Amino acid sequence: MDLTGAFLWPQSNSMDIATSELKHWSPWQGIRAMHKRVRDVRGIQPCYRNDVGVIMTELDASGLIRRCPGKKKIERRKYFSRGPNYTWHIDGNDKLKFFGIWVHLGIDGFSRKIIWLKAGTSNRKQSFIARYFYDAVQEHGGCPRIVRADRGTENLIVGQMQVAFHFRQASDQGRDSFRVGKSVHNQRAEFFNSMLKKTWIKKWQVTFETMMESGILNLDNPVHINCLQHTHLPLLQRDLTIEERLWNTHDIRKQQNIAGPFGKPDILFTSPPQGFADMLCRVDDDLLQYAEQFVCAADEPLLVANEAFRTISGAILRDTNFPSSPDGSLAAYLMLVEKFTTGLERRDIPIPSTFAEANKIYELLANETL
Repeated sequence: MDLTGAFLWPQSNSMDIATSELKHWSPWQGIRAMHKRVRDVRGIQPCYRNDVGVIMTELDASGLIRRCPGKKKIERRKYFSRGPNYTWHIDGNDKLKFFGIWVHLGIDGFSRKIIWLKAGTSNRKQSFIARYFYDAVQEHGGCPRIVRADRGTENLIVGQMQVAFHFRQASDQGRDSFRVGKSVHNQRAEFFNSMLKKTWIKKWQVTFETMMESGILNLDNPVHINCLQHTHLPLLQRDLTIEERLWNTHDIRKQQNIAGPFGKPDILFTSPPQGFADMLCRVDDDLLQYAEQFVCAADEPLLVANEAFRTISGAILRDTNFPSSPDGSLAAYLMLVEKFTTGLERRDIPIPSTFAEANKIYELLANETL
């Protein structure tokens, strides 16, 4: 295309100026940005957007296609790993947080084996995340070379533990053994969470939203949230354990333009293909014993509210025999809500507005019979 005759002076300089801007300013700019640069920064007047569009089509056709609305594609990143336990990716899933349910995940980057998949009353408490990591290190006999996490204070103790474990073996590599960054760099965990969102999380979102629509669950009532946690968390954790087992034994098949390895996560984790090796870093027993003081008790992530609430709830449900199923958990929830609501109304106690207020009320009721 011969553009030199398409523009009269001063437009005749637009081609040279656009070429200069693409080279020296930014190769990622579009027609609008280039138009403003040529007109306002370089002082070409008059300067028409259509003229700049013709020039950009000639100079940067591939760039315009790449930036075209509706045709944008996120460039797939190539994942690198030397073998199992080279990188563990950890991440929280907050999709059920409005119902008081928090999920946390640890996954091996090479094999895609789930290291842990836990439900709890929070995934923001440092001691909770540290407990998951500590248990995994104990189970596997060591820690990974790298832990990759999103930025967040909940990962602080895990980072300190990981760095301490590596300083004993190789002090020069310790600081680089825990890495934080944006979610795009935590793609293994993000991918699994996206899969979980479409299946398991969606199922429970629909279940809890149906309870809300039926008027039996009020998210503004902390007592309702605590009752939901108490009756459903054990079932949710059992569900997640099944999801973990199914994922770790499913077959990762070859896909076009996607690098391997391929196979079942459990097998890839324990028996990596030729050319790869287990990168586990052994952790001394004395370090593990020292680290244990910084983690919570094993059952604490599943403990709801305070001791008073759990005592009352246990007494209410003691003689029941509800099955460990969605229907059984719902029946237990309805019984708890009814008993707590009746107890508050009988004593003219207003519905608490915060979880702290709810805990105080539970303490008042702990020595009474609802």
